[in-house]
Amino acid sequence: MASPPKSEPAEDKRERARCVHCRTDIVVPPTYAHGDHIKCGTCATKHKVVRGEVLRLVIADVGPLKEALFENRRVVERIEDELRGARRSFGIGANGIGFGVLYAVYQVALNEQLLSQQLLLASIGVGLASGIVLETVNYLFMAKRQRIRRLSAELDEARSNGRQLEKQLREASRV
Repeated sequence: MASPPKSEPAEDKRERARCVHCRTDIVVPPTYAHGDHIKCGTCATKHKVVRGEVLRLVIADVGPLKEALFENRRVVERIEDELRGARRSFGIGANGIGFGVLYAVYQVALNEQLLSQQLLLASIGVGLASGIVLETVNYLFMAKRQRIRRLSAELDEARSNGRQLEKQLREASRV
C-alpha cells in the first residue's frame, strides 16, 4: 500500500522580499495581497506588499521619507554654501598684505629709505606675490584643499542619499 504524498511545509509556499530600510529578508505569506501592509521584524518599518512578476516591498508611510528628503535638501544647501565659501576664501593668502607692510617698514626703518611711490609699489608687489604663493601652497598642499575635498565627498554622499530617498518615494507612490 502506497503512502499518501507528503504535503510541502507552509514555509515553502511563503515568498521572501527584502526590507527597504534594513535589507533583511521578510517572509511574506501568500495571504498578503497587493497593497497589504507588513512590518519588518528587525527594524519595525511598515511596508506595502507589491505583487507582480516579482514580490517587492515599498515603504508604507512616506511621511518620514518626505521629512528626511526635506532635511537632506537642507544639508545639501548647507554643504554647497560651505564649499563655495571654502573655494573663495583667502586663507593664509591674506597674510601677503602683512608681508607687504613688513617689507615697507623694513625698508623705511632699517634701510632708511624714504616713503615714495616706488617703495609703495614694491610693497604692493611683495604683498601680492607672497599672498599668491601662500594661497597656492594652501590650496595645493594644506587645509584648504583638504576641506574642499572633504566637503565635496560629503556633498556627493548627501546627493546620493537624496536620490535614494526620491526613488523610495516614487516607488511608494506607485502602489
